[in-house]
Amino acid sequence: MLIGLGIVLVVLAALGIVRRVHARHALITETDRNAVPTVAIMTPKAAPKDQALILPGTVASWQDAQIYARTTGYVAKWYVDIGAKVKKGQLLADLDTPDVDNQLLQGKAQMRTDIANENFAKVTADRYHKLVTQGLVAAQTGDQYNAQYNADVATVEADQANVAHLQNLEDFKHILAPFDGVITQRNLDVGALVDAGSSGADLFVIADTSQLRIYVDVPEAYAASVRIGMPAQVELNTYGAKPITGTVARTADALDPNTRTLRTEIDVNNAARDLVPGVYANVKLGVSTPTRDFTVPANVLLFRAEGLRVALVDDTGHIHLQPVTLGRDFGAKVEISEGLTEQDRLVLSPPDSLNEGQQVNVTQNAQQAAAAK
Repeated sequence: MLIGLGIVLVVLAALGIVRRVHARHALITETDRNAVPTVAIMTPKAAPKDQALILPGTVASWQDAQIYARTTGYVAKWYVDIGAKVKKGQLLADLDTPDVDNQLLQGKAQMRTDIANENFAKVTADRYHKLVTQGLVAAQTGDQYNAQYNADVATVEADQANVAHLQNLEDFKHILAPFDGVITQRNLDVGALVDAGSSGADLFVIADTSQLRIYVDVPEAYAASVRIGMPAQVELNTYGAKPITGTVARTADALDPNTRTLRTEIDVNNAARDLVPGVYANVKLGVSTPTRDFTVPANVLLFRAEGLRVALVDDTGHIHLQPVTLGRDFGAKVEISEGLTEQDRLVLSPPDSLNEGQQVNVTQNAQQAAAAK
């Protein structure tokens, strides 16, 4: 009886030990499973090769000029004001130049005197040349009068150049438009003293707005795809007008070493004068990139001390922190220009605790959803 009871007790004790060992093993397994993080993954989507690049542009007139006085004087009258449309050669203003007027009169009088001396020297030189040929005077005397005549000829030529110079200054008292355009600035009033040259203030500023030049700086990644003659769409939000189609007319053909951008000029027809230079513009260019870019959600990025990273899951379920180069930022999505391939599996919303080589579990549903996309 006692022996049978002991056997029962031993069996019960053994069953208890087995149950505790099994429960401990199950607990360890569950703990290890919970220690491995579970992540959702996706594959990157290739960005289209050809894409629209929108850049800020500077709108400038086809040509503009600051008009300065070429002679010193006082403003006698001006005929045009800002906003006036003028033609090439149109009179803009008149200057009163008494000093130049007197200098011109003096120069002409001096030239007449020197011409008279030249004529007298010629008559004298001819007379002595005949006497020399007849042997009545020494040849040196004839040479002396001939040299005097040549000197008088040179003096008259200098007088003519001086008078022409003064006449040009006299003509510059009439300020004329250098080309067809519109007056954008007027900086003179009647009676104001103006000095010759660009050291003083400009009198007018004239701009030709029949065409407009729009300058944009294309980043280095897209510079190779910019071609002369390619169309460009220009949007001027200030006017609320429809986009205007322009043409890439020329490029600098060299990158700016400071900004690594290509200065590009786009020409726009403005014959109707609907647009004005100086406004802000957005320019849309159809460009392509030599690199293979990918678009991914912004929440795949990890900002680490060593640089920008994304978490990739390999075939064995381990993490690899891949360095990437960021392209354009679209808000919820970003462009990755370097560091990814089409076969990569990226972790969505990776926790900051992820480390290189860490084991992870991949949710099957998330993987299927990523594959479906």
